[in-house]
Amino acid sequence: MSDNKENTKSFISRIFHRFETIVTIGIVAMISVMILAAFWGLIIATYNLVLHGAFDTLEHKAFQSAFGMVMTLLIAIEFNRTIMHAYLEEGREVIVKTVVLVSILAVSRQFIVFEINTISPLTLAALAFALLSLGIVYWLMGRTSPSGDNTQNERR
Repeated sequence: MSDNKENTKSFISRIFHRFETIVTIGIVAMISVMILAAFWGLIIATYNLVLHGAFDTLEHKAFQSAFGMVMTLLIAIEFNRTIMHAYLEEGREVIVKTVVLVSILAVSRQFIVFEINTISPLTLAALAFALLSLGIVYWLMGRTSPSGDNTQNERR
């Protein structure tokens, strides 16, 4: 009876692993297409900014827009890398640290793209608190590891 139960668990595990593989490959492929489209859009936008002389005049909105697009691309690339790492390595600690880091990038991006005079003080305070909280979590995760030692295996 227990042998039959183990075979059933093994079969279900294999089926779920295949399902997870198909979904992960699909997500990585779709995000990769979005990254390529965003990169192409960044190239076109940068070309138009240079062509119209926006970078020559140091126009604030041009830089804000360009850096917002770059930050969006970096967030998407890191998110895609995290998904691939989750599937290939299955190192949960690194995945959680990377998700926190991507969250820090996303909140930081908001500070870049917001017009300071159009944002409410409460929203600004909430974003600042979120960024501070995420920074503390990231710092705490760097100080401890589940295995008991304080050495971290960083990707970079």
